Amino acid sequence: MKKAEILLQFIQSHIVYDTFWDMLRNDVVPGITAEEIERAIGIVRNNASTLLNKLVRDGFLVKIRTRPVRFVPHKILAQFACECNLPLASSYTLADLQDASRHKEEDPFLHLIGNDGSLKHQVGQAKAAIVYPPKGLHTLLLGESGVGKTTFAATMHAFGAHVRQKQAQDYPFVSFNCADYYTNPQLLISQLFGHAKNAFTGANTEKAGLVEKANGGILFLDEVHRLPPEGQEMLFYLMDHGIFARLGESGKPRKTEVLIVCATTEDPENNLLATFMRRIPVIIQLPNLAQKSISERVELLEYFFRIEAVNLKQPLLIAPETMKALAVYPFDKGNVGQLRSEIKLLCANAFLQSIQDGQPLHVDFASLTSDIKDRLFHLAHLDKEMKRYLSMFTETIIISPNQTSALPLFDPPTNLYNNLQDKLLTLRSQGLRADIIHDTLQKDIEAYFRSLTKSICGSDADLRTLYKVIPAEIVDTSVSLIDFARHHLNVQFHEKFIFGFCFHVQALLSRSNQMPELPIPPIAEIKQKYSREFQIAEEMIKRLRQRFHVEIRDYECGFLAVLLANNKAESKAQERIAIMICCHGETTASSMAQVANTLLDTTWMKAINMPLSVSVDETYQKFRSMALSLHQGQGVLLLVDMGSLTEFGRRLQRECGIEARVIPNISMPLTLELLRKVLYKTNDLDAIYQTAIRLESLPSEKRRPAILALCMTGKGAAPMVQKLLLGLLGEDRQGKIDILVEHYIEIKRRYETLSKRYHFLAVIGNMDPQLDIPYYSIRTLLDEQFQRTFLQRIDSSIDFIPAPCKERSLPPPTAEAQAHALLDRYVTYVNPRVALKYIQEFAQSLQVKFADTEKEVNFYVHLGCMLDRCLHQDAIYFDDIRHFIQCHQTLFDSARAAGDILASHFDTSINDDEICYILQILIQEDTLLSHPDAP
Repeated sequence: MKKAEILLQFIQSHIVYDTFWDMLRNDVVPGITAEEIERAIGIVRNNASTLLNKLVRDGFLVKIRTRPVRFVPHKILAQFACECNLPLASSYTLADLQDASRHKEEDPFLHLIGNDGSLKHQVGQAKAAIVYPPKGLHTLLLGESGVGKTTFAATMHAFGAHVRQKQAQDYPFVSFNCADYYTNPQLLISQLFGHAKNAFTGANTEKAGLVEKANGGILFLDEVHRLPPEGQEMLFYLMDHGIFARLGESGKPRKTEVLIVCATTEDPENNLLATFMRRIPVIIQLPNLAQKSISERVELLEYFFRIEAVNLKQPLLIAPETMKALAVYPFDKGNVGQLRSEIKLLCANAFLQSIQDGQPLHVDFASLTSDIKDRLFHLAHLDKEMKRYLSMFTETIIISPNQTSALPLFDPPTNLYNNLQDKLLTLRSQGLRADIIHDTLQKDIEAYFRSLTKSICGSDADLRTLYKVIPAEIVDTSVSLIDFARHHLNVQFHEKFIFGFCFHVQALLSRSNQMPELPIPPIAEIKQKYSREFQIAEEMIKRLRQRFHVEIRDYECGFLAVLLANNKAESKAQERIAIMICCHGETTASSMAQVANTLLDTTWMKAINMPLSVSVDETYQKFRSMALSLHQGQGVLLLVDMGSLTEFGRRLQRECGIEARVIPNISMPLTLELLRKVLYKTNDLDAIYQTAIRLESLPSEKRRPAILALCMTGKGAAPMVQKLLLGLLGEDRQGKIDILVEHYIEIKRRYETLSKRYHFLAVIGNMDPQLDIPYYSIRTLLDEQFQRTFLQRIDSSIDFIPAPCKERSLPPPTAEAQAHALLDRYVTYVNPRVALKYIQEFAQSLQVKFADTEKEVNFYVHLGCMLDRCLHQDAIYFDDIRHFIQCHQTLFDSARAAGDILASHFDTSINDDEICYILQILIQEDTLLSHPDAP
């Protein structure tokens, strides 16, 4: 072997990557000198120096320019330079390496568990997207609920600020969840792009959107699949040109430089426009918990337990079996987020036990749920690496709040433990028995845990509503049963299945006591058709019997099996018939389409207006282009008013080979009916055409308007639906429309016969019967916004004009009711109803008169949130407070006195900053109309 090869082999064996990093961290110059070569392998120093420099020139070594000069293997410096964003060279100074190492140590991605493991590739993608000139590459994050998409996006922003050396005000991070406004596309787009004054009803002032607030930084859009197509179009136009316009604004467009980072839990190919996807060059798929290594999962466990130890300010003693069971449990409902909330619950229960018996905080195996404990008994099926890793846990693990952590504790502190401690003292002072105290505090813990679970596994507002109408015990049991079925059937259920299922379980338990006569389902047929669902249903019924100690008839398994089989989420959106309306006049077609789309909550119907100044051929070319863009393989339905427009269908079919049918002499009721047919799973073009012809010739008085109330048995959720509908419709409408309570299995057979007598406007229940009429789940009837829209749809179909003086079903909600609904959703530490009582007294003491309901609601909500902040001791600051008080001294003194009275009701204090914000709102909103000191 040549001397150069011997020398290189020696250096490579003595300088490895970890050693290189340890030397830098300890301020030791890494590398081997020529003198060390001479002592170790006997090559004379001068000769060794010559060989070392030749190896540098040949690219095998890198020189560190110190005295004496040191040499490091090239592959080590190549890896170091890549990780630290250091240009690769043949020589460096020690200062070069130390600066680069500090740069890496400050890298925000190092705070992500798995940054060098399951997230290594994703971190590389994210860094490349952020540093790409001039402002980075737009990025889409994919992953299941709870995998940490928001955390990953925030880390991308922190990395961008780090490499650009910018402060938060120069490089903002604006986060927005599109799901919060998806039921109101106009408001959603307004949130993003802002709006001009009077752009829509309620837009009393102009408003800047989030794209303006994010100028120069990152706009993070979570649940981006909820963004409607027109919003996606506006967004990709912004990506292309860097300009946008506020909603309702005309004139010179606005400019912004913003990097878009999106996130979705859905398949982007089926839920996002292809044109939108083409603007996003970087797509990052984040792994779920099951895809992380066992060491990462244990690291996550230790991290989350340490957060709780810091919150508790005392050590946690964790049984080794607890750590093992949590490490192997999949937590596939909420991933990392569900693991986090499970640890919070365990620590809360341990704390409750500790403050009652005075013992240290033990998180023992018995405190785990049965599902998690069961996983520990399947360790034999794990792979060797996992079993070897978990075998290290043989003794109690102690996690101290004083332990140093390589990762910062990002999680905000919680008041849960302080609240439990305070409540325990209060309950003890009242002389209550220990078991009653325990049960009371346990309910507080369960309520807290439910609030955590809601944010991960479903809509907070929806579940909050559900808890109000169905006992919490039934809701919680139903959620666990759905999860059991989902796991064993290996399917996903419709997002709102929880509502229908809870109503079904409630009715089932009620029937178990009364034993009403029900139509017995065809058990043999169901077993054959839905064999696996029937097996799962039997186990679910068994669990219900054990949980509620009731007798449930065996035939209920049939109902439950059909319910499970028919509520599975579709993996791909169904292709639809394209539907367009074309009429003579400047706005006739667009007006009719707008009404139909609004009433049926869609944008699917497209309009083509034909002003008298436009030729037939020009109009046809518009129709042809639109038909080609909308056609999904199911054909085109064209609604026209008269004349030569009726020939468009045949011409399109002849020129483009697209099946088309034309409905002449269109009216608004017929337009609504045909759009319903298209939207609700009728994809037979000829069947819809024949329906239109039949409806055109059939006198309307021949069929009576009706709504179907549907459930599996006809004796459970359906009567509840009927009761809700009767209250919603009111006496005036009840005489014009029938509500039919039906059995799910029977309706398939009876529907054709019933359709000859009734014109069905909607079906509402706990499962979709797949009929050609709109289906709504029970939960929608609990939503006030849906109620208003639903009544509008019904009224348009039965030619009903509600008399304002007789309208009882939906009186305009008072400002107090609206504020209560909002506060009930967002505040944590105050009772909204109690708070509103004292807030109104506060307003009266200042002689406040509100100009309109909106201002009154805003005022109530602001003060409710203020009280919540004060109780939580979250301080806010008012700029230039002294000057403001001087300008409004008399008014401030009045508000200060009233504020002290308000605070006394809640045993808290309200600082001067909060008082100034209240006055500023009242002054700006021109609300202090009667106070003698008002400006």
